[in-house]
Amino acid sequence: MTERVLNILKKQGKNISCIFTGKLIETLSETQIIHILDQIKEIGSIRKSMVIFDHQLKPEEYGAYIKKGISPVIVPSDEEIHMALEAMDVVLTQQTDILCLGVIDEVLLPMISSARESTEILLIAPSKSVIENSLMYADYLILVEDL
Repeated sequence: MTERVLNILKKQGKNISCIFTGKLIETLSETQIIHILDQIKEIGSIRKSMVIFDHQLKPEEYGAYIKKGISPVIVPSDEEIHMALEAMDVVLTQQTDILCLGVIDEVLLPMISSARESTEILLIAPSKSVIENSLMYADYLILVEDL
């Protein structure tokens, strides 16, 4: 790459890949989702954003997520397993400076600790109490209760 292109990339800030659990996103209002995305954009550039559901969505719900720049992914079951696999794929194969995870509990703690070795972590959760053990791995934190 030319030096000019590298300078442009450096000015863009950190590359962020976001993966949300559908269980968290479904509890948020549209305003809260937009506010969270705005806070993430203050940290860096969102390169990938997806929400993983373990059930079908209505076409209008699907379209609403797409309009916000979030790609819905429907999996047959165990959305946490799919989140962990997608997160590790992002960390290991894509240029991601920050892995953003929207979670409702600490099921992903082993994956978060492993991912922390390669990238910074941004956690989004309902409250500190539900992710207490994960806090030591978080470089950034957004709490829904503070929105």
